[in-house]
Order: sequence, then structure tokens, then C-alpha cells
Amino acid sequence: MFVIPASGLENCWEILNCDRQENGQKVNELGECIASKEKMGHSCWAIAGTLCGGTVQGSVAEKQASCMKCNVYKRYHRAIGSDGKLVKKYHPEEDEKYSALLIDRLNKRYDI
Repeated sequence: MFVIPASGLENCWEILNCDRQENGQKVNELGECIASKEKMGHSCWAIAGTLCGGTVQGSVAEKQASCMKCNVYKRYHRAIGSDGKLVKKYHPEEDEKYSALLIDRLNKRYDI
């Protein structure tokens, strides 16, 4: 059982009940998810290699369609999510990482 943080913002592993976060029940068997390792529990769609559905999801581009259907994405996406703005308020370090990832992708896409 997990405890909801004071911010009220559950991490992806809490919402999806995957137990692959640090010290989670399935870590010894299946490994810790990159979202947990990188402290990106409210921005998991923005990083490659998450372990959703029991398997590694691949690159951000490869998993984009499935992420857009996910409750975590719908809740925490900064532009469309119901709690997207709260991530910036309560988890500024994660929001900075998220922003840096987006800027890096744009720079690579437009060869800046």
C-alpha cells in the first residue's frame, strides 16, 4: 500500500499499481522502472524505456499513441492534463527535467 504525497500528486506507479518503483514489490523480479529511477513519476511519457504493461515501451515516439490514452498522461501533461500545472508547483525539479527533454527534442528535430 502506498501513501499519497502531501501534494496529492500520485506518481505513475501509484496510479497504475505497477510496483516497479524504488523498493516496490516487483523490483526484485522485474526491475525498477526508469520513471522511478529518473524521478519522473508525473512525466513518464516524456522518457524512453518505461515499463508500462509489463514490458519496456521503447522510444518516446514509439510509445506516444499508447501514452496519449493513459490516465497519467491525461492527468499530468502540462498542456492538457487536469493536474499538469500542479506538477510544476509541487515538483519543480521534475518539471525542469521535463522541459529540458522537450527543448532537446525540438532542437534535434529542427537541427538547432
